[in-house]
Amino acid sequence: MTKWLAVAGAICLMALGASGCDRLSPKPKDEAAGPRSMPDFGGVETVEVETEGVGPTRNAAILDALNLAVRKTNGTPIVGLTVSSNGHSAIGDFNVTLDNVVTVTQGAVTRFDILSEKGGGKTWRVKVKAGVAKVKGSAAASMPKVVIAPARARTGVFTVGDEALSAQDAGAGVHAAIADSLGRSNRFFVIDRAFDDALDAEAANITAGNANPAELAKLGQRLTADILIQPDIRRLEYRKSSRTLHYSGRELRSYAGGADIAFNVVNVATGQLILSKTYTVTFPATPPTVRGQQAIGGSAVSGLLATLAEQFTREFVQKNFPVSIVKMDGATVTLSQGDPAVTVGTVYDVISLGEELKDPQTGQSLGRLESPVGMVTVTKATDRIAFGTFQGSFNPAAFKPGVLELRSRMSDAVVASKTPYPSGVPAAAGPARPAAVAATRPRPARKAKDDFNSDYNF
Repeated sequence: MTKWLAVAGAICLMALGASGCDRLSPKPKDEAAGPRSMPDFGGVETVEVETEGVGPTRNAAILDALNLAVRKTNGTPIVGLTVSSNGHSAIGDFNVTLDNVVTVTQGAVTRFDILSEKGGGKTWRVKVKAGVAKVKGSAAASMPKVVIAPARARTGVFTVGDEALSAQDAGAGVHAAIADSLGRSNRFFVIDRAFDDALDAEAANITAGNANPAELAKLGQRLTADILIQPDIRRLEYRKSSRTLHYSGRELRSYAGGADIAFNVVNVATGQLILSKTYTVTFPATPPTVRGQQAIGGSAVSGLLATLAEQFTREFVQKNFPVSIVKMDGATVTLSQGDPAVTVGTVYDVISLGEELKDPQTGQSLGRLESPVGMVTVTKATDRIAFGTFQGSFNPAAFKPGVLELRSRMSDAVVASKTPYPSGVPAAAGPARPAAVAATRPRPARKAKDDFNSDYNF
């Protein structure tokens, strides 16, 4: 009897599964969609193109068709391959084979098939289907491309107390700090000329025939910069002042100094100077004493210079790509950038973007109207995105990714003076700021976007 009950139970379970009753154990809604996608570094892909060529001979018509296929795919014809009005090609009427075509087209054409041909007299028409190698750029290639020039200096060596710091070492630290900060922002395509020699060697390896013929399509595809950043170390000193005491003969020493660095941003295509801003740092000074020693050395000075470079980069990125809210789930928000654009535990003003204003005389954008709507406290940050908690008056029903942007950091005093919003959840309607805050930190309800010198048009 027990055996039959077990069999009946098993049959019942099978029936439940077949009838869809397994829904008693549903899958979680947030199940991952699939594995992580591969990094996007671009590459070479082959596309098929059909074209028709015309020429006085069969081979000339084929070459004309292949030339049109390359022009149609990459926007440029095959270098040195043209068919004149009298039907003669620049390379002669040689025997058209796949190997010859790959050589002549420098790997641009990887294969071809003749679909149809008509010939006789002085005119041939040949229709071909060609496989054309096309370089597919990475997604990063669509971002503004920037190159960082070596830092300029007025002298080759700087005096740092009793030490000497070469201008090359000081500039290298500034260069590295800018490149690192821009790279981590994921908003700019950073081109580093330090690798040009290695890249040239790799290109030579391709032309030597040590690679797949399709790889030849990579030649001539190296990108150039849209903007150039030129650091200029205008002042860097940490000098020792000393005098000898009359009675004891001992030396009374003190140290003081600082640095000024200008960062110039230039449009490469036009040469227009679109930004020039100077940052200043004062080094720790020491009082006059017979036991005086310098408070910082060359390595510390390099670190302070790098800090100035990072400060410039943060403002530069914030100007062009302000941190925005890309997702809002109640009081929990997801931000478009992570560390170092935002800092965990920091509270930021949040504004809502409004109408774009334009100069009626020049037509240039003056920025968009901004309305303060609350604040965000950053709770977690990665290198690409961050998460936070929103408090404010913005209506979630009006949310669209990018309509809310972060602005300046809020001081602890201002944050403490705020009247908390109920349960920390955005309210459907209400004043943009509590009355207590308005008295502490007045601001207009709507204002034009604050400029960091001027808008950048790359």
